[in-house]
Amino acid sequence: MTASGLLLAGPAFWQQPAKAGSAPAEQIHLQFGADPASDMTVSWVTPAAVSRPRVVVGTATDGFGRTVGAETRTYTDSINSAETITQHARIRGLRPDTSYVYQVLSDGASPVNGTFRTAPKGRAAFRFTSFGDLATGNTTWSKSSLNGITAISQVEYFDPVLHVLNGDLSYANSNPSNQPGCWGDFGNNTQVSAAFRPWMPTLGNHEIEAGNGTLGYNSYHTRYTLPSNQSSSFNGNWYSYQVGSVLFIALDNNDVVYENAGGAYYSNPSEGLYIRGYSHGEQEKWLESTLREASVNPTVDWIIAYMHQPAMSTSSTGASDLGIRQSWFPLFYKYGVDLVLAGHDHDYERSYSVHGTDAGTYLRPTVVSTGLTEVDTEKGLVHLVLGTGGTKGHDDVFTGSNTEYGDPVPAYVFTQPAAFGANPDGSETAYYSAVRDPDTTHPWGIGVFDVDPGRFAGDKTSITMTYYHTPAATSSDLHPAPVVYDTVTFTRTRRDGLLGNRRAA
Repeated sequence: MTASGLLLAGPAFWQQPAKAGSAPAEQIHLQFGADPASDMTVSWVTPAAVSRPRVVVGTATDGFGRTVGAETRTYTDSINSAETITQHARIRGLRPDTSYVYQVLSDGASPVNGTFRTAPKGRAAFRFTSFGDLATGNTTWSKSSLNGITAISQVEYFDPVLHVLNGDLSYANSNPSNQPGCWGDFGNNTQVSAAFRPWMPTLGNHEIEAGNGTLGYNSYHTRYTLPSNQSSSFNGNWYSYQVGSVLFIALDNNDVVYENAGGAYYSNPSEGLYIRGYSHGEQEKWLESTLREASVNPTVDWIIAYMHQPAMSTSSTGASDLGIRQSWFPLFYKYGVDLVLAGHDHDYERSYSVHGTDAGTYLRPTVVSTGLTEVDTEKGLVHLVLGTGGTKGHDDVFTGSNTEYGDPVPAYVFTQPAAFGANPDGSETAYYSAVRDPDTTHPWGIGVFDVDPGRFAGDKTSITMTYYHTPAATSSDLHPAPVVYDTVTFTRTRRDGLLGNRRAA
């Protein structure tokens, strides 16, 4: 029980002391494999090279019965030349919706224990959580606040099958003197949750680290093993996976946004690493192929895309980005994407249901329904900004009157390639903005999504989303209780009773 009375429901993580001369595992985190019902990857960091890194896995009743060797992956930071050594054990052939126990091992080191549960197979009720913009929880790092610790405990409190992390993970590129050290604090903080349930990330602008690979992604790719997108050059930058009847699609917006907010060159802080267009359309082709297949797949009821920078935002310190609207949204409309989850702007905002674009605008999404508590996503998609994980910044400050509900407000838009750190160059009236959280005394929060698969073929299925906001944590209360701010139920008809496309283009 915490000082505020919040009871944490997640499992207790324990680690025995390491043996002399060994390199114990740290920064442990789980990721789903290609099939979340049967594949799980355990990843971790060792502070030095180890012999025979491996995971043993089993069940609580049958004990440990299987050993899976780990792949070692390394990179050397471009600024301080520190080497990071990671291990990745891919476990396949697991049973759906089953609890497992595991130990992380290497020769000479004491084991580190964890547990996980595989995803359900087929239509089943489950919960997932989401936020972006987390940082480390250690306030000695730039961009970090104590609420980075709070956020981890809240994921555990809500006990989801998975956590969706919408970019801007550690903010290591804002701490160039010791980027690996910043990542280390991030990984050890998230281990409290990520060692027990998959955390499925996507790339944000703060994952771009100048000098660490052509795109600056070496740190990210060394630490994460994500489902393959079959690309020869950009594997892990974008990917998809299906949990129950929900298809999740993780996208890399750095490839399409006009905003230039990537990693600054440490030798010239006024110059950024601008990587817009790096895939030369490969990501867009993959997205259309993935969506086309999903739109006629009778096992997929819901399509949820998640990314970092938002396509719709009325943040006074942020903006929408025309590049996302140009590249992704025509495909979202054509193939019936239901929800779009973003971060980047450090606030919470929910759009009305939108489909298509308003003429004579920067492709401003057209509002097709103004329902607030129940939304039929067969009519249009809903866009959510969830940039409230725990990073330090200007939170919950919006354009206009800063009210929760009200008249349409002005909003800013990036409309063309920008100089590093430049302000948005365009504006619009944000008819699409439905709910904003202007409460600056509760500037952080978490989205909790509960999937109800329905009862029979062709029945209605729903996802109920509750957004909880949180006050600032203190050293004496790192776990302030989350407070309900917004609740909405999204509905659509199950695909197993339908023919044809999900939504008219």
